[in-house]
Amino acid sequence: MLGAGLIAGPVTGLLDPAAAFGDLLSPIVAVAVAVILFEGGLTLNLHELRATGPVVRRMVLLGAPLGWLFSTLACHYAAGLDWASSAVFGGILVVTGPTVIIPLLRQARMKSRPAQILRWEAIVNDPVGALCAVLAFEVIAALAGASTLAKAAEHFALGIGVAALAGFAGGRAIAWAFRRGQVPEYMKVPVLFGAVLAVYASTDSVLHESGLLAVTVMGVVLANANLPSFDELRRFKEHVTVILVSGVFILLAASLEVEQISQLDWRAVLFILAIVLLARPLAVTLSLIGTGLPWQEKLITAWIAPRGIVAVAVAGLFGTRLVELGFEDGARLPPLAFALVAATVVLS
Repeated sequence: MLGAGLIAGPVTGLLDPAAAFGDLLSPIVAVAVAVILFEGGLTLNLHELRATGPVVRRMVLLGAPLGWLFSTLACHYAAGLDWASSAVFGGILVVTGPTVIIPLLRQARMKSRPAQILRWEAIVNDPVGALCAVLAFEVIAALAGASTLAKAAEHFALGIGVAALAGFAGGRAIAWAFRRGQVPEYMKVPVLFGAVLAVYASTDSVLHESGLLAVTVMGVVLANANLPSFDELRRFKEHVTVILVSGVFILLAASLEVEQISQLDWRAVLFILAIVLLARPLAVTLSLIGTGLPWQEKLITAWIAPRGIVAVAVAGLFGTRLVELGFEDGARLPPLAFALVAATVVLS
């Protein structure tokens, strides 16, 4: 899909998403990412955490901050970005895209425990990474004079609280309505789709990208609600997700300009090597100390870390906002994100 988008966009000029969709392009991508994350949340059954729970908690609570730190250092020293852009991009790189991980796990013959660790980490860390980028951007905006640090922190905490509450309430409400027969069978999918959009839009209006957390929480709640029609709903969502992932990858790749691609030099190669060989392995190794996980499983967990659509979409969003704040190298975030996605998918 990345290749198709590059050919249709910057190579041949057959597709110009900005001209074709105008102001609708950004909302289309945002809604697609929200539905993709919701479908990912639907795969998180809490019963599966019995064997992998402590490891997953370490990967999220320790691995995500460590990954943010090491990725920020890689962005600054390897890619040559300034500290502001590095901090935002480093937060984005916490994610290991479920849109890539889940199809890979379907094809790979991997043992159950490392497969579950990779799946849970990918889906849980996807909104976490986006929120890390939001936190970094809020701090940078405050330092640039947009507001005070205290106000930025208050706004961020409020957004997370509202997102978690809205996602939980939305999931419980849908589960109650479906279980009590309040929604006819043929209307369940449209009602569910509308509820996902409503939860995403309402929370995202409080804090940008907090809607990703809200729909992920909503998906997890529904995944563990023991709904009688759950398998059919999830199957439909999987089909929709395949279409959305394909379409969004093509649109975002086609949106790249030749000038942006030409910015990928030897520093981009050094950046990819730093992320793959240093940042990710260090974050995984340090976060899993004392878990008793065999070194072979630690190694495979450290190596398989493909980035996906959320990293690309959020990089494009915050790259533009950084440029608006006066950080010109924010324009380098989208091409670097695409390069890292291509490299990590191939390596995984």
